[in-house]
Amino acid sequence: MDKHHHNPVLRLSPKATVLAILASCVVLGGGVLLWQGGSKRMPVAAAATQASATKTRQHLFHPSEKQRAAFTVQQVQSRSFYAEVVTEGKIALDENRLTRIYSPFGGRVTELLVNSGDKVQRGQKLLSVEASDSIETQKDFIAALGDYRKTKSQLELSAAVEARLNALHKDEAASKKDWDEARAALLAAQSDLRSAEIALQAVRSRLKLLGKTQSEIQKFENTGVISSDAPVYSPIGGVVLQRNVGPGQFVDGGSGEGEAPLLIGDISKIWLLAYVRESDAAAVRLQQPVDFTVLTLPGQTFNAKVSYVGSALDGDSRRLLVRAVVDNRDGLLKPEMFAQVRILTGETAPSLAVPREAVIHEGDATRVWILNADGSAELRSFKAGLVNGSWMQVLEGLQPDNQVITAGSLFIDRAAALASAADNR
Repeated sequence: MDKHHHNPVLRLSPKATVLAILASCVVLGGGVLLWQGGSKRMPVAAAATQASATKTRQHLFHPSEKQRAAFTVQQVQSRSFYAEVVTEGKIALDENRLTRIYSPFGGRVTELLVNSGDKVQRGQKLLSVEASDSIETQKDFIAALGDYRKTKSQLELSAAVEARLNALHKDEAASKKDWDEARAALLAAQSDLRSAEIALQAVRSRLKLLGKTQSEIQKFENTGVISSDAPVYSPIGGVVLQRNVGPGQFVDGGSGEGEAPLLIGDISKIWLLAYVRESDAAAVRLQQPVDFTVLTLPGQTFNAKVSYVGSALDGDSRRLLVRAVVDNRDGLLKPEMFAQVRILTGETAPSLAVPREAVIHEGDATRVWILNADGSAELRSFKAGLVNGSWMQVLEGLQPDNQVITAGSLFIDRAAALASAADNR
């Protein structure tokens, strides 16, 4: 045995020592990574849970009793909706009730009895013109009247002579030859009278064409006084829309290419002219309901039906002309008024509807606040369809028994947003 005692010591080769050191580093590094991964996954899960709770709070609001008392609630309703074409238009005169007044003869205006805006009756005198044509016709009338009176007197004389000779012939105091000559003279006088009557009637008709009334012709026949003034009367009742002549001016006779001295129209019915876009033209048909508003009468809606649809689009504006006849007996609508027009082109089957005032728009999304049975308010998204007046069609997302908050929905939306922002801080 050795004299001294020695403890056993494990001796490693240099290569084994290096491998051991590397293994230790790997183990330590894995532990660190495992600890870091666990510490990161826990906050992410907590954040997701918090976001879900925040979203729930944003879509659910618990108003107080005082706040609920201020709400206006309306149940989702079932309504039919009209597909519609909305466009612009204007008020225009009905050309079927419009007359341009021309003088039947040329001359100087000696009397002008109406102004623009005056109401006139059919047959009312509008103006007088000093016309040479009228003088010539009156001269012809006097000549024809003289011929008529002359032939009438000749007929009376021939009738008396024929009667006297007839009586003498019966008493054998006159020859049959004399009686035959008297009868021939009577027949000739009757023929002359018929010719004179035709000539007088022809000149009388010319006076009527020149604007003379029957009473004026009768007065002229009795007095024989020639006047150069030729009156012009209104052929229709209506309103003087334009007056393009003044006293002393000369006017041309007939309806030439010049401007008419007067324009008279019946505005108890007027036209609504609507200009439909090319993309909507195929949907417009005759007799479709039309309603429109004008800027001068806000809040008042007028109704009519489509009476005319143009056969072609305007080449410049690419619009289709659509026309409707509108009752205007109260005279509220004036020509050239701008109109906002809505043409109802079809009716849908009954569907759910909510008041437009209850709808909250966020981009393309449409939402409403629903009042639940427990008193809470829930924000509900829905798919919107057509809009008619104050109602919006619901295609999906709501139920018939839902109670929609109308007045107060914006307040709830703001309050819910503030509560969500407070929770996030």
